[in-house]
Amino acid sequence: FSSSSATLTVPKPACYKIVYAGLYWGAILQQNDRTGIDKVKLKLPTGGYHDINGQIIHDANAAPIGSGNNRPYACYADITDLVAGQANAQGVYTVANVISSQGSNGGTGLSAGWSIYVVYEDPTLPAKYITSFDGFSAIGGVTTLDIPVSGFKTIPTGPVRVKFAFAALEGDQSIAGDYLQINGIPISATNAANTAIRASNNFFNSSVTYVDPATDKTENFLNRSPASTNTLGYDAGILNINNPGTLLRPGGIVIDNNETSANIRLG
Repeated sequence: FSSSSATLTVPKPACYKIVYAGLYWGAILQQNDRTGIDKVKLKLPTGGYHDINGQIIHDANAAPIGSGNNRPYACYADITDLVAGQANAQGVYTVANVISSQGSNGGTGLSAGWSIYVVYEDPTLPAKYITSFDGFSAIGGVTTLDIPVSGFKTIPTGPVRVKFAFAALEGDQSIAGDYLQINGIPISATNAANTAIRASNNFFNSSVTYVDPATDKTENFLNRSPASTNTLGYDAGILNINNPGTLLRPGGIVIDNNETSANIRLG
């Protein structure tokens, strides 16, 4: 079918250990035949392709979404053993055969994409709580989704530093109105040039972003192929959450000290 690639780079490669890697993929597939949506091929930095059999997180075939009757699906596979089993996990990863419809479908079009979520240990870095959640929900118009998250505890004193990673389908660049809130605070992302690359009123904008380790700022991630700045409907990324402290919330206005849960709202 087709394939795309992206490069994994560990900021401090001399002292790291991969402890988890999850592969996610999804697309809008308008046909009733869903055979093979849970199967893709993965190529590591060295060697040939591996057949990946995943689990279906969501399939909207039985309950199409919106006026275009979109039928997206999302899948997941734990690929920790494959990624961690390499002498060096850094390099180019390629995913192929994500099944998707082609052409157009009403005003929202079609989209497909994949992401690899990697967690690594580095004894030279501060300790962090890292949690991940699998799920899928259609958001549009006045529809919103609240996602309660837990499984962490913020530090008792001092500034709370938060990163947020995500992936989404159909976040069109030219259509504003979609947003991300954490504990009621609108989230946006500005790069080192002070340019908003994820606006609070158009957060999902068909881009792939990351935190540049040199500046600690959110930037477009272009170390991939194809490297378009408009993916035409697929969003993925990680960003620092602006979380300044106040007198009443010294740890941060989004997430404060000693907190063990948060609410994420998508709209």
